[in-house]
Amino acid sequence: MRRSLSAMALVAAATLALTGCAGGGEAPAATEGGGGSGSELEELISAAQDEGSLVFYLTPPEATAQQLADAFYDEYGIEAEFVRMTGGELAARYSAEVEAGAPAADLVMPSYDEFIDKGLDEGWLTGLDEADIPGYDEFPEEGKLADGAVAVVQFAPSGLSWNTEALGDLPAPETFEDLADPQYEGKLLLTDPSSSQAYIQFWTMVADAYGMETVEAIAGNAVRLYNSVVPMTEALGAGEGAVTGPNVGQVVAGAAKSGAPVEFTVPDLTNGPEIVLSLSADAQSPNAARLFAHFVLSEAGQDIINAAPGNISAYNFDEMPAEYVRIDRDSALENEQAILDAFGL
Repeated sequence: MRRSLSAMALVAAATLALTGCAGGGEAPAATEGGGGSGSELEELISAAQDEGSLVFYLTPPEATAQQLADAFYDEYGIEAEFVRMTGGELAARYSAEVEAGAPAADLVMPSYDEFIDKGLDEGWLTGLDEADIPGYDEFPEEGKLADGAVAVVQFAPSGLSWNTEALGDLPAPETFEDLADPQYEGKLLLTDPSSSQAYIQFWTMVADAYGMETVEAIAGNAVRLYNSVVPMTEALGAGEGAVTGPNVGQVVAGAAKSGAPVEFTVPDLTNGPEIVLSLSADAQSPNAARLFAHFVLSEAGQDIINAAPGNISAYNFDEMPAEYVRIDRDSALENEQAILDAFGL
C-alpha cells in the first residue's frame, strides 16, 4: 500500500533498501494541464513503469502526501512511498544520506531554503530546467525559482489561528503585530524559529514591518515553542494555548475537521512557506521521479497539493494576499541571529 514509511523503513531508506510494488497496464494519456509532447510523455511513462516505484520526502502534511501518492498510482500504476518531516529534519536526513553515498529519496518537496541551493550547487539535486520534464516550460513563471531550477508546488501564506473556546472574551488577532499585545501573554503558541529557515524568513518580515522589538514582545508572550505547525496546532486544539502564529490553513482545516474548535485567517501582510520540488541527482528511480514531478506540476496535481484552505497554486498566483512578501533569503540570514536571540535560542 502507498503509505508513509515506517520507522523500520526509514532505516531501510538510509541503506538503499526501500522497495515498492510495481504498477502495470497501458500508458495513460498525458495528465491534464501537464503539457509536453505525447511521444515524450509516453516514453517517460513506459520507463517509469519499468522502474515501478519511487520515494519522496516532503514537509506538507501526511494526508496531502497520501493523496498525491494515491492519485499518482491510480494514473500510472506506480507506487510512491513518502516520508513527511519538518524542514530541518528533511535537510539533515537527506544531507546525511548523500554524505553516506546512499540518498534514498528520488525527489524532495521542502520549503525553499539554503538546503535546496546547496544541493544544486553541490550536484546533489538536479535543476528542473535540466531534467527534461514534459510540460515544464508551460509551468507559470511565478512558480519558478533559482532561474527555473526549482518549482514552487505550493504557496502556503502564513496566517493566524485560535481556539474559539480558549480565547474566551479576548479578541481574535487580525495582524501578526497583534500577537505582541500583553493580553496574549501566556496564551500564545509559536513554532521554533530554529527549526526551519522558513520561520526565519517569516520573522524577518515581521521585524521589517513592525520592528525587532515587536518580535521580542511576541516571543515574550509565548507559552511554548514547537518544531512545526502540526504539533503546535494539535496543542492549540487541545486548549494548551489560545492563539498561534504563524500557521498554515491546511493544518488548521485538518484539526477543525477532527472537531477541534479552531479558526484561521490570513492577514494582508504576510509571507509563508513556498514548498518547492527538486529531483535527486542520484535517484534510484529517475524516470519515475521525473514523471512524478510532471504529475505534481500539472493542473491535476496542483489541485491535489493545493486543495486545502489557504494554499495557492502558481496557476492562481493572482489570489495571493494583497501585501504578500517574498523575503530575500540573504536578508533573512542576516537577521537570523537577532531573531534567535529574541526567542532566547
